[in-house]
Formats: sequence, structure tokens, C-alpha cells
Amino acid sequence: MQFGHLMLCDQREGISSRVRYEQMMEEVRLMDKLGYWSVWFAEHHFDGYALIPDALMACAAAARETHNILLGAGVVVLPFHHPIRVAEQAAMVDCLSGGRLLLGIGRGYQPHEFTGFGQSLDESQARYDQALGVLVRALNDRNFSYDSGGMWRGEQVTAWPKPVQCPMPMWGAAISEASFQRFGELGWPILSFPSSTPPEKLKHQFDLYRETYTQHGHPLENMRIAATMFTFVSKNADEGNLIFERAMGKYFGHLDSLTRSAEAQQRLYDRLPTTARLSGDPHQVVESLREIRNYLGITDVINVTHFAGDLTHEQTLNSIELFSREVIPAFSEDSG
Repeated sequence: MQFGHLMLCDQREGISSRVRYEQMMEEVRLMDKLGYWSVWFAEHHFDGYALIPDALMACAAAARETHNILLGAGVVVLPFHHPIRVAEQAAMVDCLSGGRLLLGIGRGYQPHEFTGFGQSLDESQARYDQALGVLVRALNDRNFSYDSGGMWRGEQVTAWPKPVQCPMPMWGAAISEASFQRFGELGWPILSFPSSTPPEKLKHQFDLYRETYTQHGHPLENMRIAATMFTFVSKNADEGNLIFERAMGKYFGHLDSLTRSAEAQQRLYDRLPTTARLSGDPHQVVESLREIRNYLGITDVINVTHFAGDLTHEQTLNSIELFSREVIPAFSEDSG
């Protein structure tokens, strides 16, 4: 199993955005030093709970601060971007990082972000589908023309620079059954978000992905299922759980306010997560993660410790280090 971290870079009271970026990079450098497999940067807009409006720009900055850790755009929200520009930027980041980019893409889900860009959730699927086709061609083809059928059109395009990795490793954010099937057909690794789905439904979706992936003949050794986990590890179990519960209440209460105008099935942030929680002391976290891994068959864990500004920078650093030193070694038999 591989271990990574998802950065939101949440705004914290009394701390400037500039300082928060410096703190984020200190966390990234620590993960690189400790041997984490990946760090991901989440694109969000128009709200201080996340200060990364451009995931690829964050990856570029981290590329110059690190040496080994893989850098994940987690994810580029395609409806907000021209797909040719995404291809160009991704290739540039891959060059700057020496071939360490993981290009995650998604459709987006927060209504206020679409409103801010003059779009709506209703049209997001069409924008996403059309952009995806153009993006894949831009990363692989030369001197091509494209007409997505409405959104995007261009002629005689060859995107430069060329990435170090060929093909570019692309990951898909999967929430609906259609997306699990889509990425199974494409043979892409998936990024999942267990907190928003009951365990039984999530297991069904993962099984659907695995079945579709296998039916389309993709190499089984390349199948990856990454689960985003809300994580806080402390030497003291009771203290760790108490801090985590308070932070989760604030974080999910805030997200609930951002998604109130979404369709009913997307209003999933009015309760604390169950499947996606890893809190307490290292022993508790190891036992919880083993149960999750054995039930769901995940291959990657992507921790989140930015909870709407509730944890201090020092608490985040301590949790990152404790997880690395006392949780990851318990799963060394299937890391590699």
C-alpha cells in the first residue's frame, strides 16, 4: 500500500495566505524527507477553507522544494479550464519535477464555485466530458485538430513542452457509478472519497471499477484505488480523538454550508465521516486502516489534516511525522 497526503492549505485566523503557503511547503518538505509516496493539491475557489485555486501551480512550486515525492494535481477541475492549457501546464510541471507529476482530474461539486465562474452544476458533466477528450489528445497527439461539439474547437495543435513521462499518469476522481465505470474502461487509477459514501455502497463501486477494469484487459498490476482519509494521529489516543472530533465538526459543518444548494444526494457533509476517519494513537489508526483496507481493497491512502483552520501547523507536522514513523511501517509488506 502506498501513502500520500492531500493539501487544502486552509485559511487560519490571524495568519496570512503567504504564511500559510510557507507552512504548507514546510509540511511538503517534511513528507519528502520522511518518504511519503505522494502529495496532492486540491483545487478550490472562492472560500478560505482551501487556498489552492491552481493545483498545477502548487505542484510546480513543490517541484522545486522536493526531490523524491510524487506531486499530484488532486484534482484539476476540468470544467473551469481550457483543456489545451491544462495539457501545457501539466507537461511543464512534469519537466520541472523531473517526471514526478500525477495528473488527477475531476468534474467539481461545489455550487458556489460554478456560480463564481458563470457556470452551473447542470452543465458540468458536458463540459467535463468534452474537455477530457481534448486533454487526452493534447497530451498524446501532434498537429491535430479538435471540435468537442460545443465547448472547445481548434486546429493544428501540437502542445509544448513534452512531458518527461509518456504516457502521463492520469488519475480520475470517482464518486458516481458512471465515473467508476468510466475510469475502469480507461484503465486509470482512481481517487475516491469514502466519507461521502456508505461503506456498502463504496465497496460495490470499487468492485464495479475492478470488474470493469479487468473486463477491458488492463494490467492488474497497474490497478490503483486511492482513498482520501481524514487523519489525525497523536501519542495520546483520547486527546487525538477529541481534537479530531472537534476539527471534523467544524470542517464538515463548513462544507455543508457550501453545498446546501446542491442536489440532495450531494448533501453529505452534515455528519462526521465514518469510513474515512483515522484518529487516535498509532495503534488505533493501524487497526482502523487494516479493517478499511481488508474490506474495501484499497491500494493507496491519501491523508487530509487541513480541517477548515482548526488544527495548528505544529499539530499537522506532528501528525504527519507520527503517521510516517509508526503507522506506515505496519503496512510495509505491501508497499513498494
